[in-house]
Amino acid sequence: MRKDAPELTCPSAPCAPGATLLGTMGRDGVLSYLRTPMQIDGDFVAVARNHGPPEARMRFASPCQEGNCAQWTGDGCGVVRKVLAAIEAQGGLPQDDLQPCVIRASCRWYSERSGAACTACKYVVTDQYAVVAAE
Repeated sequence: MRKDAPELTCPSAPCAPGATLLGTMGRDGVLSYLRTPMQIDGDFVAVARNHGPPEARMRFASPCQEGNCAQWTGDGCGVVRKVLAAIEAQGGLPQDDLQPCVIRASCRWYSERSGAACTACKYVVTDQYAVVAAE
């Protein structure tokens, strides 16, 4: 990231102290967004982990790690690219009105893919392994 560029936020970050809780996954597999940002601490993380991987039930945001993230492609986020490609292969999603979002102004996905990323965002589960293992 350039030093003069604004810091972007990853909307699919690990559950870690200092992260922002974006919302919780409903039984229907759709994220219910919080209206007010909630920064989490170590106590929250410990309690959340007592019930299995928090990333399978909740979504968190933290500063984008760019090249320090396994999902970084060299010029953008591989997660949003893969998600949008998979959705397109299935016929796409209708363009919804954008839901309120506490990180949109700094969101990595929105900065790269605009409203299409927002439409898909509510369906992304960070820890897919835990979801599949539970089924």
